[in-house]
Amino acid sequence: MSIFRILQGFVLVWLLCVPFSVGAMECFDCHDAGKFKGEVVHKPVAEANCLVCHGAHVSRFEKLLKKKSHELCLECHQELSSELGGGMVLHEPVRKGECSSCHDPHAAEYGKLLSKTGGDLCFSCHEETHKTFTYSHKPYVDGDCSACHAAHGGSDSRLLKADAGGLCFSCHQDNKQLRSKHLGKDLSGVDCLSCHHPHGGESQNLLRAFSHKPFADKNCRACHDGENDFDNCLQCHEAVLGSFNYAHNHLGVSGSGNPCTSCHNPHVGDRKGLLPGVLGNVCKDCHADTFERRRKSLHKHENWENCNDCHNIHGSNHVAMLIEGQKVCNLCHDQHKGFTHPIGESAIDPRNNQAMDCLTCHNANDGTDYRYYLRGSAERGLCVQCHQGY
Repeated sequence: MSIFRILQGFVLVWLLCVPFSVGAMECFDCHDAGKFKGEVVHKPVAEANCLVCHGAHVSRFEKLLKKKSHELCLECHQELSSELGGGMVLHEPVRKGECSSCHDPHAAEYGKLLSKTGGDLCFSCHEETHKTFTYSHKPYVDGDCSACHAAHGGSDSRLLKADAGGLCFSCHQDNKQLRSKHLGKDLSGVDCLSCHHPHGGESQNLLRAFSHKPFADKNCRACHDGENDFDNCLQCHEAVLGSFNYAHNHLGVSGSGNPCTSCHNPHVGDRKGLLPGVLGNVCKDCHADTFERRRKSLHKHENWENCNDCHNIHGSNHVAMLIEGQKVCNLCHDQHKGFTHPIGESAIDPRNNQAMDCLTCHNANDGTDYRYYLRGSAERGLCVQCHQGY
């Protein structure tokens, strides 16, 4: 091998291993420098060191990044790796590795390189929470979402910085005055958010919108003189008993002996029935695995968190407490009553010898990675499970 070839090899290795000394001035020959200025400038940009994050020539990642964007961020912001450890519920942009959804990687007008101020930034995604109340919680009015919520991850789905009681008492003193408004009860360990809306309400004490009649009438003894059990609720709600008398029901959901208070707040709620604003928020307490599967699915049924669209929440004779078994799909998909793959007793699934229905091919409950919530590829993979001759 000639000396020329040897030297050529050394040069190639050097080119691959040693960073080019290309500064920001060379980058700004093409990229408008004005777009990289702001009140807060990312340190590599301020130091004119674009190559900390970007490759000068080619990359496997968009915008010539050296790694996936979130992996690149964590190289410097290592404290976040431990902060977002096991058991944490991650904010959706964090889970997807989309740091730039909230932070500008170059420069911004706001602290922490946020692309907007706190409240405006949060409401750009969480539009449903942006409401006007007669009385509003001060952090909500100020757009200071981070007073209560952790931006990256938390211990529950609300990304609260602490458990509800501990969080509230960090500002509101647990004293005699506060306890006098709660019948003198010890408030330690109380979940304040079960009764009070953290954003606002129509009353000054921010109580949730709908009140249980005894609570509204301040007639606590109507419920509290007896045991916290099913019979206690049936004293007033006897007509509800029939809705549980089915093969599949929710009577056994509570270890305390009262299934009612497992789902219904006995004092106040966000809607009729003393339920939370989104029914899925209460279902998630027991069916967390189902919600996690749905979250990870590429295709999810519309309004998938409104469980009572398809399920009877007290009881049903159909599997999974569906409203009308296989007919539940026809409540919305009326066009398929007369135009569908054969179903019913005349169409037997050769895999299990059961009558076929909509759920034989579609998994609307969990969602799937295929269009129309199919259990396999519509091109071939699903069909050939039964039609093996093709």
